[in-house]
Amino acid sequence: MTLSTSGATAVAALAATVIAALPAMAGVGHRGSAVGEAKQAAAIAAAPLPVCAVSASAHDGNVPANTRDDDLATRWSAAGDAVWIRYDLCSTATAGAVAIAWYKGDQRQTTFTVQTSTNGSTWTTAVPVRASSGSTLQPETYEFAGISARYLRILGYGNTQNSWTSITEVDVLGLGTSPTPAPSTSPTASPTPTPSVPPPGGTVVNVSSSAQLTTAMANAAPGHTIVLADGNYSIGKLNARNGTASNPITIMAAHQGRAVIAGGQLEVLDSSYVTFSGLTWRNSNTLKITSSNHVRLTRNHFRLTESSSLKWVIIQGANSHHNRIDHNLFEEKHQLGNFITIDGSATAQSQYDLIDHNHFRNIGPRATNEMEAIRVGWSAISRSSGYTTIESNLFENCDGDPEIISVKSNDNTVRYNTFRTSQGTLSLRHGNRSQVYGNFFLGGGKPGTGGVRVYGQDHTIYNNHFEGLTGTGYDAALQLDGGDVDTSGALSAHWRVYRATAVHNTFVNNVSNIEIGANYTLAPVDSTVANNIVVGNHGRLFNEVKIPTNMTYAGNIGWPTGSASIGITVGVRTVNPLLTKQGEVYRIASGSPAVNTATGNYPFLAQDMDGQARSGIADVGADELSNTPVRRSPLDVTDVGINAP
Repeated sequence: MTLSTSGATAVAALAATVIAALPAMAGVGHRGSAVGEAKQAAAIAAAPLPVCAVSASAHDGNVPANTRDDDLATRWSAAGDAVWIRYDLCSTATAGAVAIAWYKGDQRQTTFTVQTSTNGSTWTTAVPVRASSGSTLQPETYEFAGISARYLRILGYGNTQNSWTSITEVDVLGLGTSPTPAPSTSPTASPTPTPSVPPPGGTVVNVSSSAQLTTAMANAAPGHTIVLADGNYSIGKLNARNGTASNPITIMAAHQGRAVIAGGQLEVLDSSYVTFSGLTWRNSNTLKITSSNHVRLTRNHFRLTESSSLKWVIIQGANSHHNRIDHNLFEEKHQLGNFITIDGSATAQSQYDLIDHNHFRNIGPRATNEMEAIRVGWSAISRSSGYTTIESNLFENCDGDPEIISVKSNDNTVRYNTFRTSQGTLSLRHGNRSQVYGNFFLGGGKPGTGGVRVYGQDHTIYNNHFEGLTGTGYDAALQLDGGDVDTSGALSAHWRVYRATAVHNTFVNNVSNIEIGANYTLAPVDSTVANNIVVGNHGRLFNEVKIPTNMTYAGNIGWPTGSASIGITVGVRTVNPLLTKQGEVYRIASGSPAVNTATGNYPFLAQDMDGQARSGIADVGADELSNTPVRRSPLDVTDVGINAP
């Protein structure tokens, strides 16, 4: 949403509650129009309830009264987390549904919850946190059990495009049954709640209160599935509860996303084979996995309530290993701390943890430090090996830190991820022998977007695609950086690069592509930059800011356009690689000089960025010319997160 200057000023000026008193609206302006007819059809057994006044926590000049004027072209809008609009029903009545028409409701989904109150101060959740359909401009009806209420309010948490909540029309409906919507005039019905399916066999323990949840967790045993009914919960510690590989302990929502962790703090301590699934996390405390193994967080929605620095999920403690965080949505983090932190004991990192198929979005604004989306390891344990794998995740607008992912230990793998319009870099900040391959870095021209930054020894960076990145220096597409210590020194320092291998990557239209030693004093040693394709119109395509020691350049193709230059004199051919854009990425075309012209032998190079086999003499760049099906491509929202396969 684009605000005018006056609109933006109004947002700041109206941070306090704004109340728009209205005349009684029972039947006023909500009879006869197409909008009114659609709303009436949503509750066949009961007419819309009267509304005497509507108020809101804020607005941008689009006032609350606009949601009661029978006009889908007007709206109420406010930005921020948990902004609200409230309806006074004139007297206590039994409400059974609310019909909401969302601004741009056919283009984006809005996350929200609905609450009711008899006194205007104590609120009960009627519709737990959920999202609109994203498929219609017409009112959508959200039903709930009949509730005696004088007031109803809608709390918004932003939408899939930005942090705004915008509503065009609202009716509060009496207790009734919704009919099947008629085409074009009736509202789109709320999606049927997705029921969760417990693992087969075992014991199902149904809970509907925080007290019952506490008891069930304390008594959890192998094969137990604790099922949370729709509603809000406070959660506590799970201590020394151990499932097995064949009979795990599972704690899950009865309906996907409708069991909301609104308070308390979960710590999984000295436990194993435990899964948490389908929950919405809105509490304000770190979820801790401590000295545990085979703990899984899957298909959860994390949008914690923050007022100061807060890590959202942390894996820590001695004997921590083989934990998995997958198919979750992490979003809207605006205080210091990480979405996910992998630590360990005082001497060694947690090992063999897997972070996969998650959607990370909207972290920022950028801080100078301590706001990475993911941090793996930390300085004091950076000499230990983590064997962490971060794969097949989508990062969107992750702008919180110069390092989107910060790796601070040995022997980790970051592969098959997509980074979209995210400021900063994937940084191999400490440690040795990590691999970065098969990732897509798509800057979209956004300021400060970067690729991969490297320190330490024996890292490999290959089959990555870098396009539209604007960063330089720390934020270059590929920065084999200088160091401020050599092979010993403070663990918090930047250790000199030795034996980095950067091969078979493709760089297109970046402000800065391959930089060597842009920062600190000690240039890289014994490293290899080979078989990369670099096309661009800015600066030096291969930019030796510091002259490296014993650097090998071989088999690269550079194609400078505009004011760009190659930047080095050996190991690169100046020739048009004949790239063609297919979807979001550039691939080589038949007849490209990149075909079958790579040099050297790299045993790890079995596939290209698409997951297609490399055969014979490899092609230069991240793409291998092939007629076989593309197995991997840039990820979008359908490939990751709660609802992905």
